[in-house]
Amino acid sequence: MHNGTGQGHRHRFSRFSIQRQFLILSGLSLFLIGILSFLILQTAQRILFANVNNYVDLFTDKYSNQLDTLCFQMDVLCRQFQTDELYRNLFGAQSYQELSPDTIAAIDNDITYIKSLNTGIYDVSFVNQLIHWSTLFSEDDLADLYRQIATSRAGSSHGLGLKKSSFLPLADKNYYVYCCNIYNYGKQIGSALICLDMDKLELDHSTTDSPSSFFIMDTSGNISGLSSNSSLFSDAVTTACKEYAGQLSTNSPTSPYTVRRDAFSIRMTYSEAANCYIISAVYIPAIEKMLSGMTYYIWFLLGAVVLFSLLMLVALYRNMVQPINQIHGHLEQIRTRRQRHLAYPLDVKGCAEVRDLAIAFSNMFSDIDSLNEQIFETSSKLYEEKIRSQATQIDYFRSQINPHFLYNVLELLRSLALNRGATDIATITVAVGKMYRYSTKGNPVVPFREELEMTRAYIEIQRFRFQDKFDIFFNIPEEVLEMPVIKIILQPLVENAIQHGIEPSLEHCILYIGCTVTEQEFLVEIRDDGVGIPAHRLQELRSCLADPQYNTENYVGILNTNARLKLQYGNNYGITIDSTETDGTVVTLHMPGKASEAGSTNK
Repeated sequence: MHNGTGQGHRHRFSRFSIQRQFLILSGLSLFLIGILSFLILQTAQRILFANVNNYVDLFTDKYSNQLDTLCFQMDVLCRQFQTDELYRNLFGAQSYQELSPDTIAAIDNDITYIKSLNTGIYDVSFVNQLIHWSTLFSEDDLADLYRQIATSRAGSSHGLGLKKSSFLPLADKNYYVYCCNIYNYGKQIGSALICLDMDKLELDHSTTDSPSSFFIMDTSGNISGLSSNSSLFSDAVTTACKEYAGQLSTNSPTSPYTVRRDAFSIRMTYSEAANCYIISAVYIPAIEKMLSGMTYYIWFLLGAVVLFSLLMLVALYRNMVQPINQIHGHLEQIRTRRQRHLAYPLDVKGCAEVRDLAIAFSNMFSDIDSLNEQIFETSSKLYEEKIRSQATQIDYFRSQINPHFLYNVLELLRSLALNRGATDIATITVAVGKMYRYSTKGNPVVPFREELEMTRAYIEIQRFRFQDKFDIFFNIPEEVLEMPVIKIILQPLVENAIQHGIEPSLEHCILYIGCTVTEQEFLVEIRDDGVGIPAHRLQELRSCLADPQYNTENYVGILNTNARLKLQYGNNYGITIDSTETDGTVVTLHMPGKASEAGSTNK
């Protein structure tokens, strides 16, 4: 009974004229705006006063993102140390006499250049059992740090926390130390320490009258202020942090910790990238003062909304409601007189859409014939498209016959070779079958495991061709086997390494294929110790790789692969190449890392 009554009211309302509906809805809208304005004001005040901790989280997230970005920059610098032959030579020295003045000068120049690019870097130190190179730490300090690194289970690059210098002029300041382990053939040969001056990083621009302040604390409990007003907050923050540091043995160091201390709200959040705690402190009375000032802005905004709503309703009435009433009157006249054509075009004032509607209605009768003609033409095109679609499907089924036929021929060759004892030919036939099946079947994007399997089949064929000409070594972590890559991206580069690097060499060669993956990037390295590339040809090849126009007439394999990577992943990815004539070549594929894979999976 109630449902029938409700439907009756809705039906009765829908039969009102647009002018009457507009007036009713306008009155209801203004009434609801008044009610909602009052509720919004009251709710906003309660929420803003009850959630002071939200400000703490906001400031903490901002600083944490800045610190993570800084650690990412340090990771990029660490990769430079890990791949630069200059630092491998430094850590590979068996005595100081093996270090030439040119090597020491080159390292000094490199450090000066790095510090000029990032003013926050105070020093770059190097340490192993022999080398103790630093302007910030003494030899004993470096030895202690190296022992700490050796016992740590962290990765190749990680934060060591806040450290003080043992030199008296620098002993009052804290320096954030980021460690980069240097490896040679999988063995750690030393470490590079990037020391950041926290006063020069300019991560926080808080003024002395700001209600918030930032600090950083390492896992050992060392604290350093980051804001210009940190001294005003230091006593309360230091007390709370010392209490939390005493609980680290029982609590997870990654658990956020929030505490109210006097008139402060303090929050500590662990940053995995920096291996430190981000500490933000907010002076609650200052926040409450700010929130009380926002009340006037809320009243002003609500008044502006009401005024804007009134103006909008007046404009809608003049530009839409009145013109639509006029069009309705003309339609009633045409219906009652049973007209097939208009005696004169409709002249209606209002918004552009309503005027266009009136003009379109005036031209509707004259356009009926044109519309019928368009319908006929569209039907003809749809029929032709259907015929072309059937022809395409027939071609697709025909194309499936050829690969099937070749698979059968390869299997026949393999059987004949095994029956006649030619196991080498049988093995090559199986490898060719794998390569052909891989190139003609499946999706364009495959797991790296399948790409690696196809490349192994190709290398197996080449080993039969060259016999003992080269050895192949793989360094493929398990975590990269399921990384998605575009198909046939590795084999052309391996083919280049064999044909242009190993085959012309008169020596026994080594071909190396290795992978590394981070959250940001997936790297595949193809290295050979063959004849290398002359300097002028290397420069020409690099220019072709950097050219935004994909011209693959020369260097077909490497340029084609580089073009496919950039088209698939963007201009930030592609191929880099390093080579020295008579000393081999290194080709590196740059593809998106784990973060991109996780993002695509979440979608």
